[in-house]
Amino acid sequence: MVQRAATEVVRRVAPVGALVVAALALATGSALAHVTLVSSSPMANAKLGRPPASVSLTFSGPIRSGTLSVTGPDGRKASTGSGGRDPRNIDRLLVQLKAGLKPGRYTVYGSTIAADTHHQTWTFSFTVKR
Repeated sequence: MVQRAATEVVRRVAPVGALVVAALALATGSALAHVTLVSSSPMANAKLGRPPASVSLTFSGPIRSGTLSVTGPDGRKASTGSGGRDPRNIDRLLVQLKAGLKPGRYTVYGSTIAADTHHQTWTFSFTVKR
């Protein structure tokens, strides 16, 4: 009688335990996945009629920290501050640009540390037309 009751408990609990293990495996796998760059504003290689006020990089998941800077055609810094994670969106880096940017090619440099501690760097350019 005791053995039958124990067998019944195991039969009922085992499927729940399997679901918990599967859920933990999925959660761990997604937490360890590296983030990827989903979009940027402006887009890489964009040709703009006027300078943007800011540059942003949006990723596929949360980033722990990061930096973002922009240099101008003369090699001087065109961004203000060091940029960083957007306080309104933990999936995005954001940096403001200086006012009155001149026409030419601007280069964006980004660096992120994802939630899984993986470090990545990013670079692309955009052009402000004359």
